Parts: sequence; structure tokens; C-alpha cells
Amino acid sequence: MPRSMTGFGQANDHGYHVEIKGVNHRYRDIRVRLPKDLSSLEIPARDLISKAVSRGKVEVSVNRDARQTAQEKMEINWELARSYFQDLSRLAEDFGGEVCFRDLTVIPGVFSESQRTVEEQWPLLEQTLSQALDAFSRSKEAEGASLYTDIASRVDILVRLKEEMEREAHTMVSLYRDRLKERLDQLLGQNTVILDDIRLEQEIALMADRSDITEELVRLEGHLTSLRTTLDSSDSIGRRLDFILQEINREINTIGSKGQVMVLSHAVIEAKTEIEKIREQVQNIE
Repeated sequence: MPRSMTGFGQANDHGYHVEIKGVNHRYRDIRVRLPKDLSSLEIPARDLISKAVSRGKVEVSVNRDARQTAQEKMEINWELARSYFQDLSRLAEDFGGEVCFRDLTVIPGVFSESQRTVEEQWPLLEQTLSQALDAFSRSKEAEGASLYTDIASRVDILVRLKEEMEREAHTMVSLYRDRLKERLDQLLGQNTVILDDIRLEQEIALMADRSDITEELVRLEGHLTSLRTTLDSSDSIGRRLDFILQEINREINTIGSKGQVMVLSHAVIEAKTEIEKIREQVQNIE
């Protein structure tokens, strides 16, 4: 099942908010925005994202949860606070006065900022980023399922058109023989000229060889089979599909240049239209 390059995923955990957006791109283009103090984590973050993304332009934004940040930045030494509070209470009792919470805030060591290192933050950010990537992948798979349905239906149309071409190809020689004889009759008119049947058949055989599309039809069938097989693959298939479509289009063009039957020409035009529609959809596939 193909995956679309277009998708969105997000996650909130461990005090981080991660958003991932993906759009179409010929190659893989990953852009990561981190808080300034976490800039050193861009390389491991990019490596993790690269394992989940093989193609497309992906923008990843990482922000901290303000409430969680405030909690992480402030630590309270409860044991020291209780000790100071008891001492201050005794002083207030002996000398008079009241103990205020504000008195504790100015005492060194009671409140301090968290000193969690960047290395300690990576495992937590990694988990949150992985959750966002999972959501991002599910979004791309859902879009890919829609693309699969549309492309598969158009492949069925191409198979039907190929079968029409096969049927019409068998009529090309007899049609050319009739047209050639009709043309000769018009040119000769009432002239009593005896046609050389051997020469006529040689001309017809030469035309049949030039307009034979058997090989093109065989290759076309192989390409259509390959297209279906690739479409069912779970790998990154966008570029592979694009290559197969180029080959299919080449065979269709050759058939069109050789074909002399009106019905065959119509089938070629319809096939080229369907190929173009499939190629538009393939541009969205990873």
C-alpha cells in the first residue's frame, strides 16, 4: 500500500509539543526547528526522522510546554526549607514577629533551577518525537489508501484499453489490404491493367511488418503487471511508479505511431489520458 508524502502528526508528552508536516518533494528535505538550548539535539532528531521518511519535504517543530518548563526549572529543597522555617519560627517566638513565605525565598539553597542536561532531555524528546512520527505515518497511510484506490481503478482502465488494442491489431492487415486495393481501383479506373498479386501481397506484408505492434503489446502487458505489483508494495514506491509510467507511455506512443485503425487511435488517446492522471497522483506518493 503506497504512502502519501502529504501528512500531519503531533504529540504532547514529557513537556514537549512536536508537530510534523509533510508535503510533496522530489527528494527528501527534512527541516527541524528546536528551542535554542536544544540545538545540539538536531542531529539525533534528524536521524530518527530519516528512518521514518524516505521522500518528501518534512518540517518538524519542537516546543516546550510552558507549564512543564516552569516546573522543571524550579526545584525546592524541602528538608532545608523545613529546617529554616523551624529556626525562623523559634526566632519569631523569642523576639516577636511573624514568619512569612517570602522570608524563605531569599534563603540560598531553598529554591534552585533544575540542571537537567541536554543529554538527559534527549530520551524524553525522542519518545515524544516518535509518537508524532507514528501519527504522521498514519496520516500518510490514510492518504495513500485513497491514492491507491484511484490509481488501481485507472490501471484497470489501461488493461481494458490494452485488450482493445490487441483485438484491433488483428484487423490492421486486412484493413490495409482493402484500403490499398480500393485506392488502386480508384487510380486505375477503367484502365485494363492487370495487378501483380505477388507484388501487392509483398506491399501488404511490408506494411504489416512496419505496423506490427505485437512486441509493444507484450511489453505493455509486462509494464502493467509491474505497475500493479509495485502499487501493492509497502516500500517507498513513488520513483519506481514514475519510471514504470514512463515506459508505459513510451509503448503507447509507439503503438499510436504504428496504428492505422481509428478505434486503435482512440484507445491510444484514452490510454495517454489515463497515464497522465496516474502520473499526477504518483507525484504525491513517497
